[in-house]
Amino acid sequence: MIRRRRAAVSALIAVGAVGAAMLAGCSSSEPARVCVPEMSVTPSDPRPGRIVTVDTVRACPVDLPEGEKLEIRIHPADDRIPIARAFVRPDADGAFTVSITVPPTIRPGATVVEIANWWDYAACPDTASCAAAESAFEVSP
Repeated sequence: MIRRRRAAVSALIAVGAVGAAMLAGCSSSEPARVCVPEMSVTPSDPRPGRIVTVDTVRACPVDLPEGEKLEIRIHPADDRIPIARAFVRPDADGAFTVSITVPPTIRPGATVVEIANWWDYAACPDTASCAAAESAFEVSP
């Protein structure tokens, strides 16, 4: 009985050593890091019908084909239908500034500015989690 236990313990130790050696050769598969632009809206609490300036807070380089532009949209946070848009060609580093009118028909409250066509030009690897290129702001009454 003691011999069987020793044999079993020896077998478990051997299996553990082989498993540890195999794991040492593995690498963790962390998601790839992807740059997603962040934007700010000035003023941050505009009224309907007012012109706002959208600037990049964190710019991400993007390779746009000649003549192509990024589409900046404004819409209520709870409704993905764009109700205002502007087009801009970013600088080489991805930075941009564009003016856009907050629609006079928008209701006050949580609102989103987004780069609607960001993922048409930027790469999102299969191993990454790629968020929407958007920022929130409030429309005042």
